[in-house]
Amino acid sequence: MSPVSARLAYGEGDEPTVNRGETHMKTRDRILSVALDLFNAEGVGSLSAVDIASAMGISAGHLYYHFKGKAELVAELVSRHRDEVDLVLTSLTEAMGTEEASLETLWTHVHILVEEAWDARFFYREPALAMGQAEVGRHARHIFHQQHAVLATALLTLGQMGQLEAPGEIADGLARQMVTGIAFHTHVLEMAGDVGPPRDRIGRAAAQIMIPVAGLAT
Repeated sequence: MSPVSARLAYGEGDEPTVNRGETHMKTRDRILSVALDLFNAEGVGSLSAVDIASAMGISAGHLYYHFKGKAELVAELVSRHRDEVDLVLTSLTEAMGTEEASLETLWTHVHILVEEAWDARFFYREPALAMGQAEVGRHARHIFHQQHAVLATALLTLGQMGQLEAPGEIADGLARQMVTGIAFHTHVLEMAGDVGPPRDRIGRAAAQIMIPVAGLAT
């Protein structure tokens, strides 16, 4: 476990939180927050639920009171990521339905989707998670299918508005490439030795994903 992980502190007490309502949810949220940080930093495969509990300074029993184990933590984190992606896609759909919709509108939302993917990068770094856990697989399919559908519709809308030359087949194929870029391009830059803070890498990834779209602008 990394030094950063070892410094993560849960707080006082080592007994399960049995109070109903807000206190219980705060404990769950804290566990999920620490698990997300650890998974993103060190990977899912190298960690156990006991490692997460240890990093928080609580007993394994305390963690198991809230979650059955690592698989349930992963599924919950991916579920929350799915919800965040859905919010961004809903916002994009609504924005594309206005007269002010533009290439910049799409670019802004793609940038946010890349940010969301980076925040849940453990999931995209380890695709086997979606193949090994049925619930995670369902969330993955939803994320990819919805992104493709909404992005393809956005491209077609810009085409109908005369801002892009993007007929049906081109819009469909380009949307699929964009989905792949949103999921993995930051990792490609990272492995290629791209320098600078994650914020800069996210911005470059979003820009590179949008270059083929901008090339179709009229």
